[in-house]
Amino acid sequence: MIENMANIYLPQVSDEGLDESVGARSIFYRLGESEIFSYANNHVMIGGLRLVDVIPRMVVPDMGFIHVDPSMFDKTLSYELFESNRFHLSCKKNMRDMLSRGLVQMVYSETYRLPTSIPYIVQTTADGNRIFVNITDFVTMDQFGVFNVDSARNYSALMAVLFAACLAQRITSMNAAITSSSIDGMCSMYASMLSRIITGMVHVDPITSEKIRYLCWEFASIQMFGTEIGTKRFYATKKRNFPKLTNIIQETLDNQFNVDAFDDISLFVEELKKHISPLKGLTTYLIYDKWIRTYGSATAMSLDYFGYHLYTICMVLLESPLITRSALEPVLEKSRGSDLYKYFQQLV
Repeated sequence: MIENMANIYLPQVSDEGLDESVGARSIFYRLGESEIFSYANNHVMIGGLRLVDVIPRMVVPDMGFIHVDPSMFDKTLSYELFESNRFHLSCKKNMRDMLSRGLVQMVYSETYRLPTSIPYIVQTTADGNRIFVNITDFVTMDQFGVFNVDSARNYSALMAVLFAACLAQRITSMNAAITSSSIDGMCSMYASMLSRIITGMVHVDPITSEKIRYLCWEFASIQMFGTEIGTKRFYATKKRNFPKLTNIIQETLDNQFNVDAFDDISLFVEELKKHISPLKGLTTYLIYDKWIRTYGSATAMSLDYFGYHLYTICMVLLESPLITRSALEPVLEKSRGSDLYKYFQQLV
């Protein structure tokens, strides 16, 4: 069952369960709470298995996944990632150290081809948090077990997923201790992405468009931190972030919208339809479909799982070929993209 994903074990193989939660809900709350993941789990089969039956296999070596160490990289691959000037990252040494120590564990499989929209998972144990990151789509393994990159475009794709995984490890280890400005940047990008999808389906005036972005930002904040903390964070910053909306408009929106409607994407869509008349024909599936077509299939899970929204941001920052850069780069830059890039490197 999806709702029990945090308690999945691998019988007679491991007594450590796969846990997608770090304390109370934070950026990395349980993956099983994502509606989009639930949808994918019901419609995507990998080697005859559902996602919840494949994902835990990443944790244990030789259960269909090879655990990859940086020493298994071809010299050219290692050089391009960590020594050359291909990527202007100040944290490359720290990244290689995290990979070598297994804090971020790379995995590769020719048996199970997970979607690129599920780049990594978080495991919490008594010894700390580990990230298992899937690099299968970006590398090839030769007959001697050495890994290399065949296509130059995959360097950026690989570095993006490794950078995001290292960042995820740092965030979960610090219990999501991210600066307020960075959280604002993440919320801003998400709100712009989602509101663009919604307003692109119907004709709305500029004020209604800003109302939708307002509500999308609140949804993002609550999805990241839960109702109590997320609402407080949103209310503390909303006047600064939405100068085009008067106090009366903001108060009306706050009073109209049921706070429980921010708990998941389906409830949120139903509440939008109820209070914004042009959106009466909106459905979660329509949003999901247009999201993928607009931003790329690798961003699919970031629609309602913020642990992977982080990956979407990193894909833009590292110019991954898996995303639609023309659609996302302007959005990121308006959302403090340069500041996020610097800060993320400092975290790692």
